Amino acid sequence: MPPWPENFRAAIEKGVRDINGELHMPNPDKKRQLLADLRELDDCPDGWKNTDSNKQQCIPNGLHKAISRLVNPEKVKAANARNHKRQRENGQAKAANDKSNARNNAKRAKATREANAQAILENKDHKEPTWDEATLEKKATDTVKMVVEKCGPDGFVHVFGGAWPGKDLNKAMEAECFGKGGSRHAVFIDDTGRKFVRYRDVSAHVELFAPYTGTNCLNADGLEKRVQKKLIEMGWPAHRRMFVHAGMGSCKGKRAAGVPFPYYTCVLICEQSMEQIGIRLATKKDHPPRKKRKRSSSSL
Repeated sequence: MPPWPENFRAAIEKGVRDINGELHMPNPDKKRQLLADLRELDDCPDGWKNTDSNKQQCIPNGLHKAISRLVNPEKVKAANARNHKRQRENGQAKAANDKSNARNNAKRAKATREANAQAILENKDHKEPTWDEATLEKKATDTVKMVVEKCGPDGFVHVFGGAWPGKDLNKAMEAECFGKGGSRHAVFIDDTGRKFVRYRDVSAHVELFAPYTGTNCLNADGLEKRVQKKLIEMGWPAHRRMFVHAGMGSCKGKRAAGVPFPYYTCVLICEQSMEQIGIRLATKKDHPPRKKRKRSSSSL
């Protein structure tokens, strides 16, 4: 913003001096009159002549601040110093928090890399053949039968897969069953307190089964997709399942499909409906919009 003209500044200072030449804060009527006089000056900044009703309050506020700097310069200086200190402290706290998060993320990433490397080393000789069509169909049919029996007329189901290097299988399934990050599957109906559902919130109502554990991602992915497809084709209602499509994604991550690694296919089952245990499926509106990553200058 360009500096005010000297004559304009002088007119403000003149308007807040009394007959004795002392600076004082004028009452509202005198401030309105001073503003009207300032707007008549030839060198009045254009912004001060703005008649837009949405911006009218900004102009009197600007005049009040200008008068305050003249009448109480030390008070304004002290207030500015406090604001700058608060901003500085907030910035330092944010920087420290960001640094701590970066360290923790780096530690988790390192632990994950080490666990993956160890799992690959331990399973390098555990090559498992890929199921033929008959085997896959039988295992999928048996799994669907179990789902139908245990869910009953109202229950809901989720079928998913994953990997579990360096951790307990049950803990891996519990951590994955309701999704992570921007792909969380369920929220609480009452919308109070924590929003997204985790396994421990409803563990008393649901069961987890692993119809497949092994080292072949094609078997894990194939069984997951086949069970999901069968349930969809038999008309399983959308409000009674957490998966939307059949076979979206893979549990192998960035590994080559032929690398032996600990994989699983899991089925989450509940005999009650989601509404009965106080949860519902998450929608796009439940997830905050993802921040767009800034493109680096090298990619422009």
